[in-house]
Amino acid sequence: MKLEDKIYWGRAVGGCLLGLFTTILRIDRFGSVIAILLAVAVYIISALFLRVFINSESRSLLGRKLYLTGSGTYGALWLLSWILSYNLLPAPQ
Repeated sequence: MKLEDKIYWGRAVGGCLLGLFTTILRIDRFGSVIAILLAVAVYIISALFLRVFINSESRSLLGRKLYLTGSGTYGALWLLSWILSYNLLPAPQ
């Protein structure tokens, strides 16, 4: 599997997990804007993490793809998993 594919699928799984954690931790009780800001912050941190831990040759080959690969999937799967888990998990007492 190519590095670009690994980044894509990592962000897809990350979006799903973050959506689930957003519901479990009830981050939306502070407002939906806070939940959205959290999702954006985690995405930015993942991009910085990749920039640090990927060697410079791979970084130069990927270019902007390092930052943009999987971004739409991350956002869509985060939102979808947040909505699904919010509606399917029992409400806290």
